Amino acid sequence: MKKGLLLIAVVWLSTLRIWAQPGRTTILAPNIHTVRLIVDNQIEAFPVLKLNDGKTLEVSFDDMTHEYRRYTYKVEHCDVYGNVSEDLFDNEYVNATSNEVVIEDYEPSQNTTVNYTHYSFTLPNTQMRPLLSGNYRITVSTENDEGSNVPVIQTYFAIVDRKVSIYPTCTTDTDIDHNNSHQQLSLKIDCSNLLLRDAENEVKVIVLQNRRWDNAVIGPQYTGINNNTLLWEHCHSLIFEAGNEYRKAEFLSTRYPGMHGESVRWIDPFYHYTMMTDYPRKNYLYDEDKNGLSVTRYDSNGDADYEADYVMMHFKLDMPCLPQDQQVYVYGQWAGNDLNPTCRMQYNDSEQAYTADILMKCGYYNYIYLCAKNDSAKGYTQPTEGNFFQTENEYDILVYNKPTGTRYWQLVGCITPIYRNK
Repeated sequence: MKKGLLLIAVVWLSTLRIWAQPGRTTILAPNIHTVRLIVDNQIEAFPVLKLNDGKTLEVSFDDMTHEYRRYTYKVEHCDVYGNVSEDLFDNEYVNATSNEVVIEDYEPSQNTTVNYTHYSFTLPNTQMRPLLSGNYRITVSTENDEGSNVPVIQTYFAIVDRKVSIYPTCTTDTDIDHNNSHQQLSLKIDCSNLLLRDAENEVKVIVLQNRRWDNAVIGPQYTGINNNTLLWEHCHSLIFEAGNEYRKAEFLSTRYPGMHGESVRWIDPFYHYTMMTDYPRKNYLYDEDKNGLSVTRYDSNGDADYEADYVMMHFKLDMPCLPQDQQVYVYGQWAGNDLNPTCRMQYNDSEQAYTADILMKCGYYNYIYLCAKNDSAKGYTQPTEGNFFQTENEYDILVYNKPTGTRYWQLVGCITPIYRNK
């Protein structure tokens, strides 16, 4: 592994936000692609396991070479914000044969123009079994030329031990507008099974829209309490831009363009897949989308994990240039559920359009275009997708509890998803 990999890791760690949560993935090396977390072979499932229920989480990724590299992974318990739970000893939250486990399941790609090796492992397993509920961070590492471990992936999942009941509602009649451009959540959380002394500090709630972490609401203050039930009613922080349905693309072969494709051609060393030009949306467009999901597929009878090829995808969004302090990103759950720097678009003055070239594995992809200001990690949809109350959005709710005097944050409630607006 080259020394440059260490520099990438150091730069990333110095700029990491203090919160990182289930499903959020950061790739720390340019040779790593297509990181996936799949619960019990259910591609659409949120990466949350139930405590001791026997289901597994599969973690997989591609290293863009046929050369074998020795990768290891470690698992660490984290608090509600994604920081490692320093007050816990390792053996309290994980039953492990060693601190780091070697990834032994790997397969070189077959019959592809781009060489890669597909690595995977599952949790829990005989070598690594989490013991407590809460957030967990997985760090995948390899050795550099000096023999030091260098992280190449950091991703998060969670384990829930259900102790609360969650009763959510979602409406387009919000405290901002009525049937216009926003959606608002209200929550009732029955905490009868919790011994609450200081609910404000002992209970934290996280709400996600379509599993986006850039606009996630973390720790909204409850607005009322009724016996053992916490209430979030007319909570301004639980108002979300409604957005629009996700766009879709599917490319299953290097021989012909697929859904929303214009052309495929070979320019060494990649096949280049040119998408049809996209435009800002001025109206709501109903579509059966998957809210940012992607699925690896290929037009053969083999295993897409190691037989699907990689192509250079060319995105084009025809629109006027935004002010210099604003950027445009291609976004989907496949991009790490965040504003990914590798998906940032550049403005092409000659074409009067934003463009992006992204190396992607053949399959089906949902995507939207998000805008963001330079000093903000939060994306917004108005200039590119519009905001329409009719949009079908999924909302995920996570409830954490840390009783006074205890040493770690438990995940005590989870609904994924709770609502798809009709």
